[in-house]
Amino acid sequence: MLPPFHIFKVQSDGSLRWAEAAADLDRAKVRAKALLASSPGEYVITNLTGEKIWIKPPGKQIVFQIGYDEKDLNARAELFRRCGHHVVSVPDNESAKRALAAIDKVDVFVVGHTAPEPTRKEMVDWLKSNYPSVKIVALIPTANRQLPRADYNIVLNDWDEWLSLLAATSS
Repeated sequence: MLPPFHIFKVQSDGSLRWAEAAADLDRAKVRAKALLASSPGEYVITNLTGEKIWIKPPGKQIVFQIGYDEKDLNARAELFRRCGHHVVSVPDNESAKRALAAIDKVDVFVVGHTAPEPTRKEMVDWLKSNYPSVKIVALIPTANRQLPRADYNIVLNDWDEWLSLLAATSS
């Protein structure tokens, strides 16, 4: 006898590709979420009557970064995109303020490390005043040069800490 629940992955053309079967709905949901983690995309669970339950990936996090240095800005943007995030990058504080006037939602701010500390501090203070519920990550050259009002101070190039922070803020 066939298991009553089948899990399909939705292909880019909208067609369904069978992935596996499960004996009950709870197991099917657990397996679909495991498949989603190992092979991102959208999944559908069907039963023998044709009912469908859609399992969709979580929404992408919007990372807004103020970079001050184009090379570093581009490198970080590429890292964030590879981790599945939408990225908005601007080169300085004034550009950030103009861009934010046209953006509805931001999940996390990243303030680069190359500008003078007063410039960076001014940006963190402005972000805290205007977006109090959005987390701010400040990149710092060394652990003893933190920006006090930032929610997180990450030492530049500590990629393990970066990736764990991005994972934590998106859950």
